[in-house]
Amino acid sequence: EIYEGEVRYARDAFEGLRLMDALIAVKRGVPGAVLPELKQRRVARRDTALQEVDDPLEGVRSDVEVDNPVPEPPFWGTRVVKGIQLKEYASWLDEGALFKGQWGLKDAQLIETEAR
Repeated sequence: EIYEGEVRYARDAFEGLRLMDALIAVKRGVPGAVLPELKQRRVARRDTALQEVDDPLEGVRSDVEVDNPVPEPPFWGTRVVKGIQLKEYASWLDEGALFKGQWGLKDAQLIETEAR
């Protein structure tokens, strides 16, 4: 309600990629490129304005300590580790999450793939 532009929703990262591909194609003027149709809004608009709160934590007490020291990491940024054999970390891979979650395969497709 407070944003004047158009808002699009994608159920997951893959749908988001398809949406971004379509958006870039439209912006580049690719012939025939269109954005997917907007869907009907499921949540009704508010008739009342949102209340502004100066300090949402004013008067709230907590027993959480605020002066705890923050540990320093051993290094900042990324590092590449070489020389680790696949067999040393292959057992950590979650094949179900990879095949079902990332690739979208169903159990029947997995059985067929393993049979090949």
